[in-house]
Amino acid sequence: MLTAILAESSGPMTDWRSYDTIAEAYERVWAPRFETVARQLLALVPTVEGARVLDLGTGTGAMALALGDKLKKLRVIVGCDLSRPMLLRAARRVPQLRLVVADAVSLPFPGGRFDLVTANCVLSHLPDHRRALAEVLRVLARPGAFAMSSWGPSSDPYAAAWKNLLEDVVGNGTIQQTVEQVAPSQRHFSSSENVRAALVDACFHRARVEVVGLSHDCSAEEYLADRELSSGGRFGRHVLGDTEWRRFRARAGAEFRRKFGDRVGYERPLVLALGTTC
Repeated sequence: MLTAILAESSGPMTDWRSYDTIAEAYERVWAPRFETVARQLLALVPTVEGARVLDLGTGTGAMALALGDKLKKLRVIVGCDLSRPMLLRAARRVPQLRLVVADAVSLPFPGGRFDLVTANCVLSHLPDHRRALAEVLRVLARPGAFAMSSWGPSSDPYAAAWKNLLEDVVGNGTIQQTVEQVAPSQRHFSSSENVRAALVDACFHRARVEVVGLSHDCSAEEYLADRELSSGGRFGRHVLGDTEWRRFRARAGAEFRRKFGDRVGYERPLVLALGTTC
């Protein structure tokens, strides 16, 4: 039954999976976190001075912002994304960022155009990550580098509590099924071994993979606002409608405060990787 609901809820005008509809909230709630992730990722990258950079799934410009003063030393930085509303926000936040509406599996650039390609928690959203990695290799110069990040598995009690509360109102299995709709490769890339294998299989000359813990400390309300933007949260709001969703959020907030108090603190693994061409 849930699979049927998911399929019926994917029309182009009301597509709960689309980032177009959450661009404003994404910039407010998620952008700071992804800038933190981007800084962690850039720590793996060789010097970027004078480089030509392509950022896949650039969203609201987290990677470009994480570069800080190094941004001025680049020859060019291009951000591509499928969501125009997200790119409009990136354009306002980072005027130096050249923006292209493009799919990571079919990049509109000639071969060897970039010295560095980045993908900040992006490959998990692609059903065909092998094709995307082949495109990365095609547009990379020799030598060149590809830096990517992906989330490790959630194992904290807050994620479990959110899952139980949401699935009580929209059906068992909702969380995993909606993740598979929005980020079909998330489970695969949550493993550092799979990330390394993907880079090796794609024929990168070297593959370096690290796992770090990213700490989160926020109020219970901020945590729930974060989860509201997740695939399960977006689907739940789509199914319940705004009025019922507000009622659910109020109940979820009360339950979180009862179980955990006013603050939420946890750590989630982050997989960072660097592939280089010879």
